[in-house]
Amino acid sequence: MSEEENAVSALTTGDGYFVLRNLISADTAARIREHIIGKLESGRVNGPGDINVTNLLREGPEFLSMATNPRLLAVAHALLGADAKLAAYNAKILLPESEPGMLHVDYPYWAMDPGMPVTPALMMQVIWMMNPFSAENGGTWVAPGSQTWPSRVDKDKFAEQAIQLEGAAGDAIVSHGLLWHQTAINHTEEPRVAILINFSQLAIRPMVDMGPFTEEFLEDVPPALRNLLPVDYGKSLRSRLQKNYA
Repeated sequence: MSEEENAVSALTTGDGYFVLRNLISADTAARIREHIIGKLESGRVNGPGDINVTNLLREGPEFLSMATNPRLLAVAHALLGADAKLAAYNAKILLPESEPGMLHVDYPYWAMDPGMPVTPALMMQVIWMMNPFSAENGGTWVAPGSQTWPSRVDKDKFAEQAIQLEGAAGDAIVSHGLLWHQTAINHTEEPRVAILINFSQLAIRPMVDMGPFTEEFLEDVPPALRNLLPVDYGKSLRSRLQKNYA
């Protein structure tokens, strides 16, 4: 099977996540990591030691190309459809001795009653490692297969099943929106940085407001990115209607 077929199988009927290796080089990841750390003071505090940096689409060409990485988009389109949209795009800085995050599933599932079906998937999250993930620096906790559990998240059940994900700088973890997961503690003396991207089905409202986008901005972005942005919704919805009910 192709990489995207293996990924979709893992996300829906397997562990609920799949690691895409070497999406960018370690040198590129290190450069992006330093850029994000430079934004630390302007970031939004999610919790003790947990900082989000937003508006990444305006941070330069490397960030635009990350959102449209061909291998990443191949998985998103295979799972969510060719008209999938960019629902969120930010960076997470996990400072030394940060507190653990809240156990959760991803949007839009946390806004719905539990028991939603795994397929069709509504959301795919990307956790892109800008430095290596390990148990020491706060590799994300996940419960393999939990995307198939038709219940609210449960701390005791999660504690019994959860593992910490590891990988190299430049790798990306893609996961089903229903996968139970939790931010870990960074026990090292260096910040741990990840780029977080969410792709959704066309019918799902974006999780965050990434606009407004000026015409000048839209004219300069590549077509692959414009197709992902929450613009031209009327045109996209009409195309979907014609495809499904012609």
